Amino acid sequence: MGTFSVHREAGAVLARRARVPSAAAAGRTVTADVPAPGPIRDPAPLRGALSRLNEARLAPEHSSARLGALLSGFEELAAVLPGEDRRPGAAGALAELEALLSEPGAETGTAALREYLEPILERLVEALLDHPERRLAAYGSLLPGENNHHHVAMLVGRWVEGAVEGTLHDRGWAARQGYPGFVPGSSGDRVAVKVFESLALPDAWDRLDAFEGEAYRRILAPVEMKKVGTGAGSETAWRVCNIYELTARA
Repeated sequence: MGTFSVHREAGAVLARRARVPSAAAAGRTVTADVPAPGPIRDPAPLRGALSRLNEARLAPEHSSARLGALLSGFEELAAVLPGEDRRPGAAGALAELEALLSEPGAETGTAALREYLEPILERLVEALLDHPERRLAAYGSLLPGENNHHHVAMLVGRWVEGAVEGTLHDRGWAARQGYPGFVPGSSGDRVAVKVFESLALPDAWDRLDAFEGEAYRRILAPVEMKKVGTGAGSETAWRVCNIYELTARA
């Protein structure tokens, strides 16, 4: 099997195992055609998968470490998310990919294969988590009316109240302006946030990451959000969002 054929088949494997349309495997934008997962009532089973996905963000692009973390996170997500049962397919995803990588001709294209698979996995993870790249959980200076809100004010979207597990600490450059930094946790403590939902956020992350600097790192975290526009009153559900946490350099 030639390198291109391995690439194409590997993408098809991932799409089939995740139970999403082949458009994702072809590298095209994942749209509303991808079935959204059911509501997340308990975020605890997601923690392992989100930890792997956050590890992937730290690894160099197209590295074996990044691809390995993405694959692990993808497999864990497919096994624990509510909705359609993905367990049987997800359990065999890595084994089938390993078989593909052992095909004649695949060895010479290993680096290219990592580069090919990485965006596919990222798109599939986005689909499984209902597009967290469109959500920012803000708790400090980016909030409406605060000092640095102008960095997101030009983006069209909506704000939804929520809460995230963790604590605030007086560290980081924003603490000097009266905005403590966030540290995730699972002790039961919660931090009030407002989640900004916007289709424009994916194109704004590089700019926002540069603004936050090395003292803050953007991670994925489950946020309990109030439902909007459903007539359900104060009903809430957990959704995975981007949030900036304090780093060791803060």
